[in-house]
Amino acid sequence: MIETNVEKQVLFIHLNHGPVNALNEEVLAAIIKAIETQGFDDNVKVIVIKGNEKCFSAGADIKSFPNLTKHERLDLASTSAKLFRLIKTCHKPVISSIHGVCLGGGFELALACDMRLITKDTKVGLPEINLGIFPGFGGVRRLSYMIGQHKALQIALTGENINLDDIKYLFNEIVKDKAELEKATEELAYNIASKSLDSIKVIKQMSNLDLSLESDQIEERHFVDIIESENAQEGIDAFISKRKPEFK
Repeated sequence: MIETNVEKQVLFIHLNHGPVNALNEEVLAAIIKAIETQGFDDNVKVIVIKGNEKCFSAGADIKSFPNLTKHERLDLASTSAKLFRLIKTCHKPVISSIHGVCLGGGFELALACDMRLITKDTKVGLPEINLGIFPGFGGVRRLSYMIGQHKALQIALTGENINLDDIKYLFNEIVKDKAELEKATEELAYNIASKSLDSIKVIKQMSNLDLSLESDQIEERHFVDIIESENAQEGIDAFISKRKPEFK
């Protein structure tokens, strides 16, 4: 259902569940396992979730819904929530590399990631309302936060595919095709992976904080700790010596 490999301190998670990467409880659980068992290794600094040759993901496995018991439907909902919480709280940045189709639960998975790269011809949307259901993996809430409630409601209530120009600021890059997507994703992931893991972890944590006094105090403590770290000493010395740092 998924395949993984680690290259240059980047964990690549390849979705591989049928032609459209339909998301069921087993697929979501497999992604969780990959992040928990490999993503927390200090040899991994960045996580990339990507699709198969055809697409990123067409969403939840709708064809299985009629046969699911109430308990199994609850398992699906709780597993998706667990995955998206894990992506947010994991100290490693998570990048989604999107092409082909990114609909419903697939789009919700992409929205849960820290960064997103996409091909300009990708079909994107939340079509659940057309099936008499709604985006139950947090998509409406995340989209409302990211682009405003009025636009998120229009997207979720019409179920129509989204023009990427209308949401282009959701993506770090919009590229021409899959080949360019592969290149851009690797360049971004490998660039980040070349940095100090101490700094990567703190920056990810800071991005999830608000602007409250409590957050200011958390940031102050981390700043002092980081300045005193071995990697910071190496980075500063390398800057002064005009050489490339060798982070541990």
